[in-house]
Amino acid sequence: MDQGKEVRPRRVDHWRATVEEQANSGLSVREFCASRGFALSQFYYWRRCLTATEQLRHGADPEAGTLSAFVEVDWGRWARARGMPPLEIRLDLGGGCTLTLRRG
Repeated sequence: MDQGKEVRPRRVDHWRATVEEQANSGLSVREFCASRGFALSQFYYWRRCLTATEQLRHGADPEAGTLSAFVEVDWGRWARARGMPPLEIRLDLGGGCTLTLRRG
């Protein structure tokens, strides 16, 4: 779902039930939306959001081709090709503790 927008749990529950109802209805998405007065874009938006949320919540199965919660980014090769310094991320954890991650 869009970052920065607060979504009320009731609305999420409503759309979760609506998406499930369509899946069990035997109707196409177009027919289902027409019978309920929903815009196709609205239905597809919520179905996509709910699917992504569920995949992230339950982890990923790369063998099954589902969405992974972690994505490998080969920043080092890209940065070296452009003459950029290696990637370094520093996190100040407080209490004098710093975590430094270097790649490249």
